[in-house]
Amino acid sequence: MSIGVEASENELSIPIDYVPGVRGHAVLAVGPDSGGADALAVWRLGPTGVAGGAWVVGFDEIERNPEQLRRIMWNLQDRCLIDWDRETPIGVLGRVTEVVPAELLSKLEDTILTIPELLEEISEHRSSYTTAVEQHRSHVKSKIAPLAWPTQLPGQEHLAAWAAKDRFASASQVAATALAVTAAVARTAQLWQDTEQARYRRTYLRSLGDPQPLPPLWLAQLRKAVHTNSSVSA
Repeated sequence: MSIGVEASENELSIPIDYVPGVRGHAVLAVGPDSGGADALAVWRLGPTGVAGGAWVVGFDEIERNPEQLRRIMWNLQDRCLIDWDRETPIGVLGRVTEVVPAELLSKLEDTILTIPELLEEISEHRSSYTTAVEQHRSHVKSKIAPLAWPTQLPGQEHLAAWAAKDRFASASQVAATALAVTAAVARTAQLWQDTEQARYRRTYLRSLGDPQPLPPLWLAQLRKAVHTNSSVSA
């Protein structure tokens, strides 16, 4: 009996942190800075969660020099805010409404992604791929091994605990919060890439398409952010 042929590793490459037509994400966090003062952390991430810019600004400094924060926030144009829930970034945006242009704030609020939703999308695709394998098994005489994932999908609490471990800590609590979200985003993107690689090794599943760097709905939201936010002018 033959077992389903798998593709070689060099056929499965997925571009790292580059996705045509999208910019990526942004993380906002509020908390104490290294001196204990109330501060805002702004992290700019690529499509798969690689940090490409980071700022920590005290709210007292924002009050003295609001233009500094405006310049930082313009760096988030064309990106999706991302966090564990929608309420957290909306709450942060509410604290800078007098500083950041209302139109930019509105666009950012309209393109928020939540990590649990992304995990759920990956779970749905894994289920559909497993079903496709079972359907193929029922139509062939060859022995087909069950589809095995190299990594299991964690629940939100487990992923949050992993992301908040000491190795992601920082000199300040506000930066540590932003770093933990950043780590979770990168991990979630990697879970999807693991999913696509396992799927694409099965030659009979290649009809579902080439390996994609991100799931369809996630990618669509990043593209929507480019389309909607680009209309905002500084």
